Amino acid sequence: MKKGLINFIKGMFIGIANIIPGVSGGTIAVILGIFDDLINAINNFTKDIKKYLCFLLPIGLGAAFSILSFSSLLEHCLNNYSLPTSVFFVGLVCGSIPLIYKKSVSKGIKSSYIISMIISITIVILISMINENKTSFADESLSFLFLAKIFIGGLLAAAAMIIPGISGSFVMVLLGIYPTVIHAISNISKCLLNPSTSLIINTASTIISLGIGVILGIFIISKIISYLIEKYYSVTYFSILGLVIGSVYGIFATPITYQSGVNFYTIIASIITFIIGSAIAYVLGDKN
Repeated sequence: MKKGLINFIKGMFIGIANIIPGVSGGTIAVILGIFDDLINAINNFTKDIKKYLCFLLPIGLGAAFSILSFSSLLEHCLNNYSLPTSVFFVGLVCGSIPLIYKKSVSKGIKSSYIISMIISITIVILISMINENKTSFADESLSFLFLAKIFIGGLLAAAAMIIPGISGSFVMVLLGIYPTVIHAISNISKCLLNPSTSLIINTASTIISLGIGVILGIFIISKIISYLIEKYYSVTYFSILGLVIGSVYGIFATPITYQSGVNFYTIIASIITFIIGSAIAYVLGDKN
């Protein structure tokens, strides 16, 4: 029960990360020490359904709970306190780097490992330099092409979500579907409190199309990562370390980080949220 509760809380952090542009759910999974187990459970689920379901279910429920519960709150925080909110995740990332480094060097260090890390950092920086300012929350008319766009966006974003350092929600921003997706998630509560036929159909169609794409993307990329960890452990983990380090730049390079403005008070608040984020990474991280 205690382990399940801890995994539920970890799932909440992963869920929150996946709806903030510039923050990687995969990075949070590494920070919290469950990345390897998560990939292994997804790939081997059918081999021991009971075992892996007990592991994945609390994480999945935590992620779903946080996405449904905090999408409106995060929309508010990013609109009004974007810098402290984003810097909280920078704290999570920075607090985890020593833990990830420990895993990376567990089998020694070679020049090829360092090169792979530098390449990973460069990739994240280059992706982050592609700025996109579509941050408004707008509706789009429901159509087959629109749903296909949401499905493909979910597929690509899911691949990014599970790769440390690459933000799935930022991929959605680049594809132009992020405002629509967040708006649809926020509308779930409206469907329950003040339902209407058109609202339910639009929201359900968007969420289902996105969900199918996300599930397929997660299964495809998890198999690739599992193979790389098994065959090229050190290179893979040094690459992950590079992606995580690069994600710090990625968060600061995202325009949404500064959309509510920067002043003395937001900087002080950001220092506080950075410390809190670092402390959480230390407490929840894998210290073994």
